[in-house]
Amino acid sequence: MQNKTGMYGVIGVIDGTRIRIDPPKHGKNDYIDRKNITSVCLQAICDERKKFIDIFVGHPGSLHDNRVYENSTIYNQLPNRCGTFYLLGDSAYACSQYMITPYRDNGHLTSRQKFFNRKLSSGRIVIEHSFGILKQRFRQLYYCKLRGMKKLCHFVRACIVLHNMCNDDEFTIEIEQEPVEENQQEHNAHEQAQGATRRNTLCDEVYSYFN
Repeated sequence: MQNKTGMYGVIGVIDGTRIRIDPPKHGKNDYIDRKNITSVCLQAICDERKKFIDIFVGHPGSLHDNRVYENSTIYNQLPNRCGTFYLLGDSAYACSQYMITPYRDNGHLTSRQKFFNRKLSSGRIVIEHSFGILKQRFRQLYYCKLRGMKKLCHFVRACIVLHNMCNDDEFTIEIEQEPVEENQQEHNAHEQAQGATRRNTLCDEVYSYFN
C-alpha cells in the first residue's frame, strides 16, 4: 500500500455497500436507500490483498455509511486494534486519528492536498474491487431473497468466509451489535481534530515521498 499511496501505516480500507432484499414486514421505509431500493448495509474492511478482515452487516439501507460505522463494533475497538496505524475511508466518514479521509474540496485546496486526495483514492479502490469480486463470486448478494434478518446476515457471513478461503487468508467477522450511545459529540470533535492533524502530517509525507 505504501508504494501506491506513499502512506506508511495503512492496515485496511473501509467502505459500505448495499445488498438488495425483499421489503420486510415491519419498518419497510427504513430499508429504502438513496437509490429507492430496499436494502441492508454491509460495512467491510479489507486489506491490500482484497481479503476482508472485518465486516458489520444488517443495518437498514437508508442509514448513512458514517452512521453505520459509529454503530459498528469496530468503531470503539479501533484504538486497540490500530495502535499507531489507521484505516483509509472516503469522504462519507469523519476523519479521525484512526480513519484518514480525503480533504473536502471547497474550491481552495492546495496542490499538496489535491495530490494527497489522489493518492488516497488510489489506495481506496481496493475495497471497491473487493466488493465487486465478492458479488461476482456470490451473485445472490446482488439481490438476496432470504427471509429473516438473522438468516440473511448469516448468509452474508458465509459468503465472506468462502471469499476469504478463496483468497487463502484469515478474517474477523462482526454481525450487528447494540448501537453505541448517541451522546458522543465531544468525543467525536476531539477525534476529528486529531484526525485533521494526522492527515496534515500524512499529506506532507506523501508529497515528499513522491517528489
